[in-house]
Amino acid sequence: MRSTPLAGLPLVLAAGYFAFKWLLAGPINAERLVALGGMYHWSALTLLALGWSVWMVRRGGSTQSFWGDFKQLTKPLAVYAILAACSVWGWNHVVAKDATELRKALRLAQIDEHTASDEAYAAFVAEQGVESVGGLPDRETYRTQATTQVSWMLSGGVTFVLSLITYLFAAMLLSLCATVLLHQIWGIASL
Repeated sequence: MRSTPLAGLPLVLAAGYFAFKWLLAGPINAERLVALGGMYHWSALTLLALGWSVWMVRRGGSTQSFWGDFKQLTKPLAVYAILAACSVWGWNHVVAKDATELRKALRLAQIDEHTASDEAYAAFVAEQGVESVGGLPDRETYRTQATTQVSWMLSGGVTFVLSLITYLFAAMLLSLCATVLLHQIWGIASL
C-alpha cells in the first residue's frame, strides 16, 4: 500500500470535519454539535476500515496472517484517530475559541449564582434533591471544586487527550472487527 493514501485520505476526512462543523455551527447548539462531530469521526473511521478492507480483498493486499492484517488495517485508522483528536482540539480551542470561552464563562456564572449566598446554595442543594447541605461540601469548597472542574474539563489538554483516547480505542475496535470479518467470513488468507 502506498503511503500517500495513508496520509492523504485521513487528511481529507479531517478537513471535512472542519467543513462539517463550520456549516452546522450557526443553526445547531454547541452540545449537539459536539455529538455530531463525534458521529462524523466514528463514520469516517468506519469508512476507512471498510475502504482498506475492500482494498485488501480486491488487490490481494493481505499479509496472510491475522496479526499482519490487523496492523495493516490499524495504520490508517490510527493516523486518522490522531488527526481527529487534533481537529477536535483545533476546532474547540482555535477556530471556535470564543464559543468555548463563552461556555466556560456561562458555567462559571452558574456556579457563582448557586454559591452567591448561603440561601442560594441551600436552594441549589434543594433543587438537586439532596435532603441537607450536610451531604455536600460547604459552599466555598463546592465553589472552588466546581470552578476547578469546569476550568479543567474545558482546557485544551483534556480535550485533546480524551478525544485521542476515544478515537484510538475506536480505531483499534474497528480494526479488530474488520480483521475478524476478513479472516473468518471472507477467508482473505486463502484468496
